[in-house]
Amino acid sequence: MPRRRTLNPLTELLGAVLLVVLVLVVNRWEFSLAVLLLVVVPAVLVSGQPRRIGVAIVLVAGPLLLSSVLLHGLFFPEGRVVLLDLGPARVTQEGLVFAALMGLRMSVFTGVLLTTAMTLDLPDLIATMTHRGWNRKLVFIIGSALGLLPHVALRARQITRAQQARGLVVGRGPLSRLRALLMVTTPLVIGLLVDASERNHMLEARGFSSSGPRTSYLPDTDTAAQRTGRRVATVAVLLFAAAWLVIGAVA
Repeated sequence: MPRRRTLNPLTELLGAVLLVVLVLVVNRWEFSLAVLLLVVVPAVLVSGQPRRIGVAIVLVAGPLLLSSVLLHGLFFPEGRVVLLDLGPARVTQEGLVFAALMGLRMSVFTGVLLTTAMTLDLPDLIATMTHRGWNRKLVFIIGSALGLLPHVALRARQITRAQQARGLVVGRGPLSRLRALLMVTTPLVIGLLVDASERNHMLEARGFSSSGPRTSYLPDTDTAAQRTGRRVATVAVLLFAAAWLVIGAVA
């Protein structure tokens, strides 16, 4: 069941961006863990699609975490406490701690951004930015970026079902899985390229590059209170970030 919306999509998107900025600026594992447990996890649970978002977070954050462990856990030059000597590679305590901190931060980034992107009302977001008079190219880039993941996931499911209907059987061996992966990814990539070309022609045919005023068929759901809140939140985060960095430099 989809969650009931109380905020404009632009407010939700800005909130996610500001939260990522705070995690970067504070750079403390306690703050990152608090954001993960108190913000990301509850947001996923009340999103109405926790399984889908959880799988997406694991698929994106998992390889990043693994690469961090392999890179910093085995090849950390500042490491002093050696836990396991593998010749050219050394597993050090400092490297594992650093990899865990990086993994925690990447998990927070992935959780915040993916949860926001996969639950946003994209047409409402684009309509809001159009009503606010944003640059049409910037609106298109943001809309395309946020809508890419759901579009790719839907197209991949459609291609997988079509290939299975034609007799695709995924075996347990690595060669069979590789063959199945190629049979799905090849038409997926080609289809995305064709879609991008067709979308470009359709946009030009509808006057996307014209300099006239833009309108939207959707009503403006943004409110003055939320616009004021976004400005105040942005200024507050920027001031906090500047003060935090100055205090950290002085200390």
